[in-house]
Amino acid sequence: MNLDTLLSFFITSLVLTLSPGPDILYVLSQSISRGKQYGIASAIGLSTGLLFHTTLLAFGISTLITGTPWMFMVLKCFGALYLIWLAYKVWKSPGGIRIEKKSDSGDVLQNVQQGLLMNIMNPKVMLFFLALFPGFIDTSLGNVKIQIYTLGSICMIQALIVFVIVALASSRLSSYLLNNSKAHLFLKWMQIIVFLFLAIFLFL
Repeated sequence: MNLDTLLSFFITSLVLTLSPGPDILYVLSQSISRGKQYGIASAIGLSTGLLFHTTLLAFGISTLITGTPWMFMVLKCFGALYLIWLAYKVWKSPGGIRIEKKSDSGDVLQNVQQGLLMNIMNPKVMLFFLALFPGFIDTSLGNVKIQIYTLGSICMIQALIVFVIVALASSRLSSYLLNNSKAHLFLKWMQIIVFLFLAIFLFL
């Protein structure tokens, strides 16, 4: 693949990542409500999930799933139910999730896993890859799988950079909320609303 193609893909995917969407909203909410460590962990999880979708596309599994209505609907339902379950967990937490000065490594790792699962179970990412990638692949160059993984890696790296910047920028607000007891309830409901919004988004 030539440099012009890679640069064009990078710019295109970057513009799409920067567009206000559910992923940025999720990173934003985690950073504000829990701190930058959790926002960055969410960014890592979401970005890593792009390699999963890259693999599905490279081996034709994405086409199979999106082309089979019941499989696509099952994936949508699992994704939505997972998000609703996350909203329920936050709702059941006593007094909301408080911002801590020191983060627990287990909780941070759980946020990575949470972001990863959210991305994996989002069928809209499959549709996005199916729509975007073919325009940048040249079959005459051979080995389409390598081309797909190259584009997927670019997409993952730029998304990670954007999400981390969002996490760092939005976490500044958390410092103002650190000692504000009244803010904890607001942050709790903010997370619940975000998770429910993302669940509804899967069906729009």
